[in-house]
Amino acid sequence: MTGKHHPLARVTATALGLLLLSCAPVTRIYLNPDADMAFYTRIAVLPFTNLSSEGLAGPRVTRAFITSLIMTDRYQIVQPEEFRAALLKGNVMPEPDGSFDLQKLKEVALQLGATGVLRGAVSEYTMQRSDNGDIPVLSFDAELLDANTGNVVWRSSIARRGKSRIPVFGSNSRSLGRLTQDACDELVARLRKGAI
Repeated sequence: MTGKHHPLARVTATALGLLLLSCAPVTRIYLNPDADMAFYTRIAVLPFTNLSSEGLAGPRVTRAFITSLIMTDRYQIVQPEEFRAALLKGNVMPEPDGSFDLQKLKEVALQLGATGVLRGAVSEYTMQRSDNGDIPVLSFDAELLDANTGNVVWRSSIARRGKSRIPVFGSNSRSLGRLTQDACDELVARLRKGAI
């Protein structure tokens, strides 16, 4: 060959590049520039809304995210049972779409001494079949609201694919549980870099 690339090699390289891009992890983070991140130390956590087809996705991602937050040694998390009991006592029930009356939610959070309320939604939580075996796939978003004003302190979303039998694709996670914890750890670490 005289310095020219074979057409099949170019097509193969382009296809491989597009495949790698389609498997690339996606993380988006918004930090409110007007929020004092150091103020938010006691957090009340709402169970994540489940928009996926897996019935237990919401509770599983909620627990993994709480674990990642606790491991930072930066947050005090209102005990979930205490928060649930306060919501019931205040007659604060989720709407059919998973949302809450913001004013009532703020009142309950402030009664518990929380400075922030964390909420989120899981949109994908599944094992996808492929030629290389099942691959875990996860995507969710999370946001922290100021307990006093209801303003967004930070908002984030993350989408991840686990490992297939071909090591070049996805993260090192082979199970959905491991992928979930890895994604939560990564998201919390990136938020910490933004001074949460």
